[in-house]
Amino acid sequence: MSAFAASLARNDGSTTLVELVPWAGPLEHEAGRRHRETAQELVDDERVTALTVTDNAGGFVRLGPLTLGQAIHNMGGECVVHLACRDRSRAALQSTVYGLASEGLTNALALSGDYPKEGFGGRSRAVFDIDSVGLISMLRDAGAHGPSFTIGCAINPFKAIESDLVPQYLKLALKVRAGADMAITQVGYDTRSWSELLQWNATQPQPIPLMASVYILSKGVARVFNSDGVPGIRLSDALKSWVDEQAASDDKGRTAFLEFAAKQVAVVRGLGFAGTYVAGQRNAAEIDQVLDMADDFQPDWRSLLADIHWPEPTPYRLYEEGPVPQLASDRPSAPTKMKRVPMSYRFNRLVHDVAFEPGSRGFKVGARVYGALESARLLWPAHVLEQAVKIPMFDCQDCGDCSLPDIAYQCPEGACAKNQRNGPCGGSIDGECEVPGRPCVWAVAYDRLRPYGEATTMLERAPVIGDNALRGTSAWANTFLGRDHYARNKQGEAS
Repeated sequence: MSAFAASLARNDGSTTLVELVPWAGPLEHEAGRRHRETAQELVDDERVTALTVTDNAGGFVRLGPLTLGQAIHNMGGECVVHLACRDRSRAALQSTVYGLASEGLTNALALSGDYPKEGFGGRSRAVFDIDSVGLISMLRDAGAHGPSFTIGCAINPFKAIESDLVPQYLKLALKVRAGADMAITQVGYDTRSWSELLQWNATQPQPIPLMASVYILSKGVARVFNSDGVPGIRLSDALKSWVDEQAASDDKGRTAFLEFAAKQVAVVRGLGFAGTYVAGQRNAAEIDQVLDMADDFQPDWRSLLADIHWPEPTPYRLYEEGPVPQLASDRPSAPTKMKRVPMSYRFNRLVHDVAFEPGSRGFKVGARVYGALESARLLWPAHVLEQAVKIPMFDCQDCGDCSLPDIAYQCPEGACAKNQRNGPCGGSIDGECEVPGRPCVWAVAYDRLRPYGEATTMLERAPVIGDNALRGTSAWANTFLGRDHYARNKQGEAS
């Protein structure tokens, strides 16, 4: 068991991760000198459980996490390596996982990753061959054939609307079933959302250690967060005004911002998180200051709640307010008004129930017809007909392993910028994708499924991992003839 895993197992608030963001250049590049020095100082700090290395965070190209992770490991430090699905195919991810295991880097944070922002000669093309749930499954499988991984994942509990927030929790539950050992929150400034996450986790069949992210603010960072410059992070206008006021001081607010972060750490420990994930520091000395102040604040952490609670106006809540306004009770919130379901979706459900639901009369007929067409080598006309229907209706990308029924009749490749087949990423804001101009497909799916009583169970299934061997073939044929992920998952359940 790694030192990080052992610390998590205590679940006493003492686990401290400190984030390192690699630079653009080789390991020994001058641009990374300060980072390497900081890493060594943090490795020598007994209060820091492990360092974490980001993977092209924000979609910007930087030194790969495996290289810096190896360097930290060679310093004698514990490292949690971020792995994002954005830039690698599943084969490349598998090779990376083998490399991590070979180097003794067995702590991994599985992420879908932010959409690309840059690349050599222009913006890089996003890959997203699999998503974070598929990556968690891969890491768990790798551990069955070699060194066991401690697998982390992310959760964003700071969503302002129901259709963004609830699917985040549904996906976290799926991640845990897929093999996640712990979860780290997105950066946020709403203590009641922290409290709700802990309350929800306690009700689950398999509670996991949770860590909360704390980012040491500055005026520039607050401006970026407030303008939605980092996918999924919200910073209210009121908090930005406070940051601007502090930044007008002689030290540009650094003392106030370190104290604010220390108060967050103290509250995180008091609430019952396993520990804190700290980012935004300029050097190791600032981490020491934050941890020292947090220790001093700890005995009276409840008095700090009002200082660090800066929620969005009228956010949706999973639970009713507790005795303390900044914390949640154990009483679930009352249901909200449902949205009207489009007629097109009702029609698609009807067609599915009649023709594509396994065991239905239409499915049995379809299986016979497509079996005969395949025997006669006449699948291509049926494939042309299928595309004539699905492209204009769903922007079908002809993957051959269709997930339309999984996402309330939306194509994960045509409608989702990240091909998310197992729930939403963390980047949406108010139902809108982090890629401008399109809605989050999982927010839409949640609203469509609520009137049918299926919204909160839409991810109670095995992880969906599309098979690229089926690309360019008939998805209808693959459904009727038992070649798609529905059939594979059914076989897996049987075995």
